[in-house]
Amino acid sequence: MPDDLTRRQLVRKAAVAACAPALARGLTGCARRISPNREVTAPTSSDGRLLLSSQVAPELQNPGGAVVAHSSCFSRPVLVANTGSGFLAMQANCPHAGCNVAWVAEDRQAECPFHGSRFAGDGNVLNPPARTPLQTWPASQDPASGNVEVHLFVGDGVFPAVQGGVVALDLSNYPALQVAGGAVVGQPEGMASPLLVTRPDANAAPLALNATCTHQQCTVQPVRASAQVPFTLYCPCHGSTFDLQGNVTHEPATFPLFTFPVEWDQANGVTITVGAICS
Repeated sequence: MPDDLTRRQLVRKAAVAACAPALARGLTGCARRISPNREVTAPTSSDGRLLLSSQVAPELQNPGGAVVAHSSCFSRPVLVANTGSGFLAMQANCPHAGCNVAWVAEDRQAECPFHGSRFAGDGNVLNPPARTPLQTWPASQDPASGNVEVHLFVGDGVFPAVQGGVVALDLSNYPALQVAGGAVVGQPEGMASPLLVTRPDANAAPLALNATCTHQQCTVQPVRASAQVPFTLYCPCHGSTFDLQGNVTHEPATFPLFTFPVEWDQANGVTITVGAICS
């Protein structure tokens, strides 16, 4: 076949096409063609690991098994799957319209049962209407306990790790934050959400914002047209924009970004209070 589609993928594409008129009218009754994964509630350890025991998620003991896990310490559902050669975990809510994606074991991919978006095992988009990838997290099985563990709060190295509920920055390490109009986004290790630090005024303390868009929880990114203009905070999923204070400047988001308390010693030292991993 030219695009190497499996027979099941062709059937699903035909099903989505058949439902297109109903979807256009806002109806979803005929759209679900893939069985959703069972939803479970699991505990999170003090260091931010989602713990899925065989009692909570027996599906994960078998290749191809998957669940959608919820935790009181994490606002987003997590799709966890046994691929047969390991475990993977990814954001369960599709960035297109917030529906939960389902694991398609025979293809080792995730698909939105409602609108047909398709994602590879690494979260990258394979088929629209979704335009942005799913966030992923490291997942493995503890050989001693048998628990499948998802490390939810790993960092990307942009900012220091959370220590004692705070992120401590030295502004000299962030040139964009030393001038007015700058912004930096990153994921501190030990923090549940991505962090945005902005500098609306070079003579005042930076601002610290939760980088999770208030529309459908995609990660907001700083963008600007040229080096001479301040950053705009932009959601790549649905086009919402925010100013450097986190205020909405373009819908569909209607609520501002959450702000964290900041202390600034005017000698490049900034302390951001983000709280404990899990209380």
